[in-house]
Amino acid sequence: MKANRHSAALSFAIGLSIHLARQPSVAAALSSGVYQTLPGATVEELDIAGERRMLPISATITFDLNATPPSLTAFLPNAVLEGRDPFPLTVRSSFGAQLPDGTYYFRGDYLEGTQYLFDWRFSASTNGDVLWNGITGWAGGHIWQITISNIALVPQPQLSISRAASGMAQITWPSNFTNYTLESAGNLPATAWTAVTNPVVSTGDRLSVTVSPSEAQRFYRLRKPDI
Repeated sequence: MKANRHSAALSFAIGLSIHLARQPSVAAALSSGVYQTLPGATVEELDIAGERRMLPISATITFDLNATPPSLTAFLPNAVLEGRDPFPLTVRSSFGAQLPDGTYYFRGDYLEGTQYLFDWRFSASTNGDVLWNGITGWAGGHIWQITISNIALVPQPQLSISRAASGMAQITWPSNFTNYTLESAGNLPATAWTAVTNPVVSTGDRLSVTVSPSEAQRFYRLRKPDI
C-alpha cells in the first residue's frame, strides 16, 4: 500500500520541503503538533426544523499543549452553518484544559464574535489515533447543532528549520516519527530524492539533523517507506 503524499516548500538559506504522509498513527497519546482527519469522516447536523443529516468533514488541527492554557487552531475547508453551502473556516480555542482522565477539552467561537460556539474533546484511542468528540452549535434562540462522534485524527510529520552554529542549519521533526527517513533533492519537482545520512539526534520530543547549506538551494522531505 502506498502512502498519499503532499509537499510544500519553505526557504531558509536552503530549501525545505515538508513531505506529509497519511499513515496509521504512531502516536501513543495526544501531543503538540498537527493532526488531520481521515478521508470519509462525517458529522451529524441537527437543523432548525429538527431534521438530521450526515455531512462530510475534514480538518487540520494544530495543538499547542505546552501553552497556558492549552490551545488549538483548526482549519476546516468544508465547514457548514445552518444548511448553507460548505465554506473554509479557521477557528481557535478561547479555553483549553486537560481533564483528569487525560482527555483535552477545548471551547471557543466557531464564528468569531457570534453565538456559534464549539465544545470539543480529544482523547487517545487504543490503536494510537486521537478521537475527536463534541458539538458545534448555536447558543441563541433556536436549535442548530453539529455532533462530532469518535472522528479519528492522525498526526502529520512536519519539518522545521533554524540556523545552527558555524553557518550550519538544523532540521527537526517530532520524535514520534522515528520510522520516517529524511531525504533531500536539489530541485522541485525532483526526479530523485537522496537519503540524508547525517546523524539523527534526539532531544526531548524532537529529532534533529544538522546540515551544511553548501548549495544555493536544497529541498528536504520526510518519507515513510512504502509498505
